[in-house]
Amino acid sequence: MTPAATDNQIPRPGMLATVRNRRGTVAAVDPFDGETGRLHLVHIEYQDHGNPSDERLVWELESRRELLAPRALPDSLADPMPAADFDALVRAARWAALSPYLGIDGKGRKDGYATIASPFHGGVRVEDFQLVPLLKALRMPRVSLLIADDVGLGKTIEAGLILTELLLRRRIRRVLVLTPAALRDQWKEELREKFSLSFEVVDRRATEVLRRKLGMDANPWRSFSRIIASYHYLRQPDVLEQFLSACSTPDGSPHLPWDLLIVDECHNLMPAPFGEDSQLCRTLRLVAPRFEHRLFLSATPHNGHTRSFTGLLEMLDPVRFSRTSEMGRAMRDRVDDLVIRRLKRDINDGSARPRFCTRMDPRALPLASNAPEAELAAAFDAFRTAVHGLVATGSKGRRRAGTFAVEVLGKRLLSCPASFADSWFRTMQGMAEGVATATDLRVQERVLNQETGDDREAQQRQATAATVVGGWLRNYRDKLNEEIERIQRAVESLGFDPDGASPTEQVPAHDARFKELVALVEELLRDGDRFRDDERLIVFTEYKTTLDYLATRLRAPQPADKPLRWRICLLCCGWPGAGQTD
Repeated sequence: MTPAATDNQIPRPGMLATVRNRRGTVAAVDPFDGETGRLHLVHIEYQDHGNPSDERLVWELESRRELLAPRALPDSLADPMPAADFDALVRAARWAALSPYLGIDGKGRKDGYATIASPFHGGVRVEDFQLVPLLKALRMPRVSLLIADDVGLGKTIEAGLILTELLLRRRIRRVLVLTPAALRDQWKEELREKFSLSFEVVDRRATEVLRRKLGMDANPWRSFSRIIASYHYLRQPDVLEQFLSACSTPDGSPHLPWDLLIVDECHNLMPAPFGEDSQLCRTLRLVAPRFEHRLFLSATPHNGHTRSFTGLLEMLDPVRFSRTSEMGRAMRDRVDDLVIRRLKRDINDGSARPRFCTRMDPRALPLASNAPEAELAAAFDAFRTAVHGLVATGSKGRRRAGTFAVEVLGKRLLSCPASFADSWFRTMQGMAEGVATATDLRVQERVLNQETGDDREAQQRQATAATVVGGWLRNYRDKLNEEIERIQRAVESLGFDPDGASPTEQVPAHDARFKELVALVEELLRDGDRFRDDERLIVFTEYKTTLDYLATRLRAPQPADKPLRWRICLLCCGWPGAGQTD
C-alpha cells in the first residue's frame, strides 16, 4: 500500500487532509513568511455535513494534521480484510478515481469535445437533442447559458445533465437552484430520482429547524452546499441579508463564494421594459455576480421588449451583453453564444419520425349570448359608469380608489360568473360590516400587485381586497343603491344563492363559457363513448376560484343523455390537489 503523506509534506490543492478530526479537501494553499519561517494558509473544504463546511487555517499551527496522497489506500487492518470487502474497496477506489476524469480536456478527440459522463450517472433516458446544451456548456470556460427550449423538451433534464457533469469533473461544489415556490419540491424530487443528487430546500421552516439544532446564529446559506429555494423567499430583506453574509470571501481571493446558479422560469425576474425593475429582478442582479457559472431556464425568454431581453442577458453574462433598447449586429451575433432555443417543430423536422404532436392553430370560441349573463354584464357596466361619475371630480387618490374598486370586480366578471359572484358576495359583506378609506384601497392594490408563487395566498388576497372594496363602497351606498340592487338581482337570477355554499360549489343556470368548454371536449377528446388516447386538453385560468368552479362542474355527474367519464388533472400551482386525477 502507498503510505500516507508524512507530516512535513506541503499541502497541495486537491489533496485529502485530516485536520481537527474532520476529513476534507485542500482547495487552495497560500504560502507566506512568518516569524518561524515559511507557513501555509490552507483553505479546507470538509467532505462531511458538519458545520462549518469549510475553513482557512495555518497548516503548521495545527496539532493533529495529516495529508493523504492522491493514490493512497487505507492502512492495513489488524485483522485480514475479507476478500469480498477488499474487491469492493478496489472497485470503489477505481470508480472514484476514473469518474471525475473522463476526458476533461478533450484530448484525443478530433472535434475537441470532452468525453461526457453525466448521461451514464442518471436514471433518465436522454434524447440526443438534450445533449446539445451539455456539449455547449463544456466548451465554455465559465458556463453562461440561457436554455429557452419549448415546453416539454426537458429543460430540467438538460440542466441536470450540466449540473451532474460539472460535479463529476470537480468544477463546482456549491449550487443554488432558484425556482417558483410551487416547483421547489418538484426540483428536489427530480434531481434526487433522476440524477441521485441530494439538495436541501431552504425556507422559513427549514431555517427554524436548522437553528434549533445548531443555534440561533446558524445560517442555512452557509451550512448547506446544495440548496433549492424560491426566489420569492430569497427577495425578502432579512433572507437576502443572510445570503449576502454567507457570500463573504477573503480579500484578494480569486474564488467566488458560489459555483453554479440555476434559475428556473427566469422570465419572472426579467427587467422591466419601462420604469423601475421589480424586486425579483433587483434581487437576481444582486445575487448573480456571486456565482462562477450561471444557467437560466425559460420557455418564454423574450417578452417583446429588447430592453428586457438584453437586461436578462446582461445578468447572465455582463461581459458580452449590456442592457439596451436596440441590439447592434455584433450583439445579435453574440446571442447564439449564450441562448439555446429549439421548438418542437424543429425537433420534428430533424427527426426521421416526428417525436411530438402537431400544435393546432389558435382558435377563438364565440360565446352564445343569453339574457341572464347579458343582464349581469349590462348591470355591471352601469355600476362602473356610476362609480366613475362619483369620483370624477374628487382628488387623485379618490379617483384611483374608484378605478381599483371596479377593476377588482370587472376582472372577475371576465373570468366566469362563479368567480364574479364570489367577489360580489364578499363585497356585499364588506359593505354591511365595515368602512374603508381610499388609503385602505391603495394598500390592497399594492398587496395584490406583489408577486406570489402560492395560488392559495393570491386567492386570499383577492378575497380580502373584495371585502375592503365593499367597505369603501359603503360611503356611496345611497348614491349607488339602484346599480347595486340591479347587480344583486342579476347574480341571483343566474342561480347563485348568497346564503348557500360557496359560489364555486354552486351550479348556475347559465354559463356560456362552460358550455363551450364541454363542446370543445366533445369535439377534440371524445370518440363516441370513450376518450381518445392521442389528445390532451389543458385549461389555464387566471384565478384559483375559477379553477375550483371548473373542477366542481366537471366532476359532477353529467346529463343522462351525455354520459361522460371525465378525467381531470388539476394543475393549479401551489394547490394541495395538484397532480391528482379522477
